[in-house]
Amino acid sequence: MSFNNAKQKEAEARIIEAATRRIEALAPFYRLRQQRYVEISNIAAILSDSISYTDDEIKQATKRFRALYISELSMVESGQVESKMKGLAKSIAPDLLSFTDAQLAAFSLSHALKDSFTYDK
Repeated sequence: MSFNNAKQKEAEARIIEAATRRIEALAPFYRLRQQRYVEISNIAAILSDSISYTDDEIKQATKRFRALYISELSMVESGQVESKMKGLAKSIAPDLLSFTDAQLAAFSLSHALKDSFTYDK
């Protein structure tokens, strides 16, 4: 009986060790995600309140929104966040949803990078 208990504890320890390694490996991904989420939240506040901000602030926020949407945020966002980004873009500036071929390639690359971060393929 003690032999089986020892084997069981070894197996549990290996599972815990593997899970710990995976969490540690994904930590930079989640830190980057958190940073981008805070940034886009601040940008969304500006873009959703054009009365309180200057035209230049709105222009800069729109430019940064597009960059985040096309590439940086696309690399780390969840599906739900992507959907809400589209909804915000549609309500503030529908042209943000139109991509050039190069922007579409960058968007696709970012999604492929996200998949490589989050899934073992």
